[in-house]
Amino acid sequence: MRTLSIALLALAITGCETTSGTGQKSAAERAAEIQRYREQKAAEEEARQKAIAEGRDPDEAAKESTATTPTTPTTPETPATPATAETPATPAVAPVAPAAPALPVGPRMGLLGLRASLFGSTLATGDSVGTSSTVGVRYFFTETVGVDLDAGFAYASVGETSVTGLSLGVGLNAYGGAPGKALRPFFSLAGSLSQVGAANMSTSVLTLAAGGGLEYWIAPQLSVSTSLMVGLATVPNADTLAIGTFRPGLGVTLYTE
Repeated sequence: MRTLSIALLALAITGCETTSGTGQKSAAERAAEIQRYREQKAAEEEARQKAIAEGRDPDEAAKESTATTPTTPTTPETPATPATAETPATPAVAPVAPAAPALPVGPRMGLLGLRASLFGSTLATGDSVGTSSTVGVRYFFTETVGVDLDAGFAYASVGETSVTGLSLGVGLNAYGGAPGKALRPFFSLAGSLSQVGAANMSTSVLTLAAGGGLEYWIAPQLSVSTSLMVGLATVPNADTLAIGTFRPGLGVTLYTE
């Protein structure tokens, strides 16, 4: 027992140093070695007492006990928890610009257009035949009502006499049909003042007309139209009055916002 006490004291003081080249052992390893040493000495002492009782050599029994006592395995150190990899930052996604809404077809408030009409027929009776062309602007001040301002040129012949004229006109168009439809009917009221002349003579002509037609939007900013009007033309300085139908011509309008 004295030997056991001295060994335990030596282990406690030295901390169970080893010379295997691995350096100072951990506290867990030292505690395990002390436990194994205690178990070995207890087994030896028990073998000695048993051998004395049986009449055998106690030293031989102690050696046999040392050879057969299993070694308590060293408790392995708990491995360090590996560092958790940082979650990569989510790359910033550039905001997607919203798509521009498609422009509707047909008349709409605030729509402004540059227009022209060709191959129109003039208001005439009897043997007179004439053609007219105009250029101007159109503006919608509501969803269905637009106003026209036009300047035109007219040519007519009466028998062997040729008549030419310049005119300024204003018109009001009211559109029907379902909103958003490409083909829209319209009703029109118009008035114009013309200066016409033949050779060295010229006169003013006032015309009032009403009628209707169709306008088709090929694209939100482009349309074609045609109409038929019934007009009343008068010469203020003479007793001349003409009533008849005429076609303002095939109109093309380019709209801008």
